[in-house]
Formats: sequence, structure tokens, C-alpha cells
Amino acid sequence: MKYVINLLFLLIGTIALAQQAEPVAVDSVNYKRTYGLRVGIDAASLIRTVIDPEYNGFQLLGDYRIKDRLYIAGELGNENINRNSDRIDFKTSGSYFKAGIDYNLYQNWLDMDNMIYFGARLGAANFSQTLQRYDIAQDNAYFPVVTNIVDREFSGLTALWLEIQLGIKVEVLPNLYMIANMQVKRMLTEKTPDNFDNLYVPGFGRTYDTGEIGVGYTYGIMYRIPFFKK
Repeated sequence: MKYVINLLFLLIGTIALAQQAEPVAVDSVNYKRTYGLRVGIDAASLIRTVIDPEYNGFQLLGDYRIKDRLYIAGELGNENINRNSDRIDFKTSGSYFKAGIDYNLYQNWLDMDNMIYFGARLGAANFSQTLQRYDIAQDNAYFPVVTNIVDREFSGLTALWLEIQLGIKVEVLPNLYMIANMQVKRMLTEKTPDNFDNLYVPGFGRTYDTGEIGVGYTYGIMYRIPFFKK
């Protein structure tokens, strides 16, 4: 959470500096913008898969420019989590899709093609959850904790949420981009297991201590397949 807040302030500061900068005179030369499909991979989920033994997942990224500053964009991913904690053990497995738009807030100079962007998404997930064990704490400290072994799978679960993104996409080589963003999410609706709540929603994140609000981040690499310039 601290990382996400620091990234948010960094991006806001960068936007403010970019908007205050003086444009470079180009003597009425018009630079054409490249239009094409940009696809990539989220490195954050791959790194987490390597370092977190309870997590396995990936996320594909994509966008397509439809106007100078406006893009249609989306993400597609899969997540599997096997969480063992002091009070509860559970598994969640499923896929998700997010679709929406990105708007570039940055005024590029000359033939630069970078983005400081604001994005909006509608996210949807389909997943299953297996409740393995949970503990019930007693009000009286003299009584032991009651452990319930359930080991029951709930399939056909769904969730729908809105997501706001603030991020950057920087062209480091021709048509090759580095991307980083932070996300704030608001759950709209979800199908929950009988007599229990969802504990983790793929693409949204954990829900057992955050309620209807979620946060997240992405950093990765994208490649643009150029189609034409105008």
C-alpha cells in the first residue's frame, strides 16, 4: 500500500511538471503519430509468481490508439492463490478481463510518443474458491480456539468492478515501451459462496480486509505493432 501511495504522488508530480514546461518551437513542422496495436506482459505478476510460493499468475496488456491522445485498452489475466494463515486457509483460482480507455495527459514534444495517462476500466472475473479451514475464536480466553475443517470448493463465482488507473508508458526503443501504473478499484457486484464471503477475486485482489475497495499496480513491457501514421 505504501508503494502504491508513493507511486501516485510521483505520477501526479510528473504530470504537474509536464504541464508547466514550455513547448519547443518546431517552426510549424507537423509530426505524424503512429497508430497500431500495442501488446505486452505484466512483469509484476511474473515476479510475484517467482518469489511468492502461494501465488501463480500472469497478465497480458494491450491498447490501440483511436485518436491522438485517446486509446482503447484492456488487460487479460489468470491468478491462482493458495493462502495459509493463522486463522484461515483457502484457495482461489480464476481468470479476469478488464476493458476501457486510456487518455494521455502529456503533451509530447516533436516526435516523442510517451504517455502520462488516466485510465478507466470495467473489470470482470470468473473464479472458484476452496475453503479449507477456518478458526473461531472464543470470547473467553480460557477456552481453546475452535478449528473447522471444511475443504469445500465453490465454483461459478463472478465479480464485476470499476477501476481507475494513473500511469506512464515510456518509449525506450522504437515501438518498445516500459509501463507502470497504480489502480484504485470499487467492487460493483459479486457472487459469493453460500454462508461465506469471497476472500480473493482474480484481477481485483483480496477482499477479506478491504471491503469493496481494492488497490493494485502494474509494471511491465509493451511492444507496438505499427499500422500507419497520420
